[in-house]
Amino acid sequence: MNKVTIRHPGERILDELGIPYKKVNQGLFVADGPHACSKLIASACDSGVKFANMTVFDDLVLREGGRVAGVVINWTPVSAMPREITCVDPVALESELVIDATGHDAQVVKKLEERGFIKTKGFGAMWVERSEDLIIEHTGEVHPGLIITGMAVATTYGLPRMGPTFGAMLLSGEVGAQIALEKLRENAKIK
Repeated sequence: MNKVTIRHPGERILDELGIPYKKVNQGLFVADGPHACSKLIASACDSGVKFANMTVFDDLVLREGGRVAGVVINWTPVSAMPREITCVDPVALESELVIDATGHDAQVVKKLEERGFIKTKGFGAMWVERSEDLIIEHTGEVHPGLIITGMAVATTYGLPRMGPTFGAMLLSGEVGAQIALEKLRENAKIK
């Protein structure tokens, strides 16, 4: 989007990353979309995130009791080829935690649903103000090893959709990261 709207207190993330924005109403801010996305991506890279371009999420790595222990990915062009001529096996990326930030599609959660571990409710009708609060409130571990953030939360729990406002998505990502750090610290103490 050329412009993105951010509801209060999401502008705190914009301030933290040095993303310029303008106040348009009480509690509502507008930023340049490409600039904001560029800063968010750069911040993620600066923090050590690695992007796997030209890959597609295929499946989950599951362990005892259905605990999520990673993801299965494949090279994107393989999915466009007829199965009879593809000979590229998917790759498993094992991890202690997986975060589903795939938006309304909730792709990771849906793989758990296909296997009968969870039941999604699908997102509800748009209600910006209520949705933003609920997204943040429900961000968390939805299944052992799987944390959900952003609009994947709405799809999982049947919450209202937000529309073109991104404050809760930014804050939900922050909450999800804090939960992930706590879980990783707990796991390190147990081992």
